[in-house]
Amino acid sequence: MNWLTVVVLLFAGASGKVDHIGIHFPDDATNLLERTFDGGPGSKIINGVPSKLYSRPYQASLQVYKNNVWNHYCGAVIIDRDVLVCAAHCLRKYPAEILRVEVGSLNLQAPPLKYTQFLEVLAYQRHENFSLNPDQGFPNDIGLIFLKNRITYNENVQPIRLAPPGLNFDNSECVISGWGLTNYLGPAASPVLLEGKVRKLTYEKCVALHLEVDATIDRNHVCVLGESGDDVQPAGGCNGDSGGPLMCEFKRRRYLIGVASYVWDYCDVNYPTVYTRVSGFISWINRNKDLYSNLDGSSEEQ
Repeated sequence: MNWLTVVVLLFAGASGKVDHIGIHFPDDATNLLERTFDGGPGSKIINGVPSKLYSRPYQASLQVYKNNVWNHYCGAVIIDRDVLVCAAHCLRKYPAEILRVEVGSLNLQAPPLKYTQFLEVLAYQRHENFSLNPDQGFPNDIGLIFLKNRITYNENVQPIRLAPPGLNFDNSECVISGWGLTNYLGPAASPVLLEGKVRKLTYEKCVALHLEVDATIDRNHVCVLGESGDDVQPAGGCNGDSGGPLMCEFKRRRYLIGVASYVWDYCDVNYPTVYTRVSGFISWINRNKDLYSNLDGSSEEQ
């Protein structure tokens, strides 16, 4: 499975040799997936498997109304009944008035499931120190989405716990998921929610990989690499998966470790997918999550 929204580009000369040149955000036109209800054609799954019902209840699709249709363009993660966490770079182009989130769905080109809900976006908040500087790995790439109406929790729609600062999950096997491209050169994102297993790298390894492209990062960057083996290709991120979840387990509890930020080389799965570390922003999230408390001015207990 390939999937995210920030890419380290490669240029290939006539000799076929490929040179690293840096990281940047691609045009969002390559990320859009039209939300239809006709079932759509089957999608070829690359390096990942379709998520099963009830397996990723925290996953949301962030959609924009563009060209007279709703289009998926980023992922998001449910953390409360009227608040989702996302990547800041997903919240910099479109006004809240033309955004919505879809929760409870697996296929974005099929009729809604009984669990599906469409919710209008009231507002969003990007981290005030978010930067588009690739030399620093787009620091503070995190934001919050506030809904006009509350999510109704069900078997396929649930919030996820935020990882506490004390857990680092180094070398843990974790899961990534999203509706992004299954091939960087593919015509469209996958309509089916895909997921893949990845291994969380140490901070030192993450730093070393960034130094190869002359970028410096801080501890709020998390690198993961897909697991490979016999007849198994490593999973990784590509366009359309930004803002989506990195989930790791500890003592049978699921934790949100990060939100998808950027990837290398045309979504080359031999290089890491990079996430914004959620535990580094717990104070910021708690300080901002009630900015637009819905309806009665309070958030319900999870």
